[in-house]
Amino acid sequence: MNRTRRPLLAVLGIIVLAVLALLIEVARLGGVFRSVTNRSPGTCTPLALGGSAEDIQLDQQRGLAYLSVLDRASLARGEPAEGSIMLLDLNLAEPVPRAALTHDPTGFRPHGLSLFEREGEAARLFAISHPADGSHRVELFEREPYGAFVPRQSVSDPLFVHPNAIAAVGANQFYVANDTSHPEKSAPIVDAFLRRGDSTLVYFDGAKARVVASGLRFVAGIAASPDGQWLYVGEALGEQLRIYRRDVATGALTPERVVALGTAPDNLNVDAEGVIWIAAHPRLFAFLAHVKNPAERAPTQVLRYDPRDGKVTQVYESEGSPLSAGSVAAHWRDEFVIGGVLDHQVLICKTQP
Repeated sequence: MNRTRRPLLAVLGIIVLAVLALLIEVARLGGVFRSVTNRSPGTCTPLALGGSAEDIQLDQQRGLAYLSVLDRASLARGEPAEGSIMLLDLNLAEPVPRAALTHDPTGFRPHGLSLFEREGEAARLFAISHPADGSHRVELFEREPYGAFVPRQSVSDPLFVHPNAIAAVGANQFYVANDTSHPEKSAPIVDAFLRRGDSTLVYFDGAKARVVASGLRFVAGIAASPDGQWLYVGEALGEQLRIYRRDVATGALTPERVVALGTAPDNLNVDAEGVIWIAAHPRLFAFLAHVKNPAERAPTQVLRYDPRDGKVTQVYESEGSPLSAGSVAAHWRDEFVIGGVLDHQVLICKTQP
């Protein structure tokens, strides 16, 4: 063999191996090699809605679940739609969805939710909204003495580029997660294949907003600890949970640790014990196919992470029936509620004694 050809063949061999390794990693991230089974700790009952409940917040004291309800399947088809926040009373044997707001803000298209409660103050509900004009806002609602929430304030800022999730830490203070910093250049499928992400965390202190973390891999869920000392951040393309220590006075974040999940986390919820409930997508390819075509089913997975012992436990998993692409799970007492990206229903799951 010609000696001049040997280096070239070696280089070609390295390139082929690198491409093969990339394809294998892409397939792994997409869930090609992942087996999914139907596992539930108890009985799960579907409850029909007028839209999908992409995010859910739970009032741990009252047992009330607040749902971000919108016909997102119609929006995906380019059809007009507006949504609302609905309420489920989990104290009832058969909860029935009802309005949680006195009235909806103009052009309301709810996305991420966050509930903030502090003793001696009226509860506040925060909702990301994406109106039809392409803007992004955070709507603030306050609970009236008779229980319904009334709109109080609408917050917008140039740093709210593409907000996906929100975590309230005060009556007017909150973090929002931009899943991408450049939506005009965003290519979710390519990003998923290459595990890219340029997510940012933005802190609004009640008067102005600033970026407090960047370079994250597609943040789809954030939540604060009950005492406000910690911020939990789920990176879908990083398949991990990031934990930050909060400076309560300034909102600054200090990275504390990273928890590997082995699956793509979506929305996060923290229960009364401080346990983080994580909805996840074990097969990203199936999830992307479902978003493109709701008839394509995608698995639903629910994990729980307990900061006290550092353990991650799978609570629920299904191949996509009865709920496809579950995006949120909220826990209360002996049950939890799962919502999805496009399906017009939630699952109310009761754990067995």
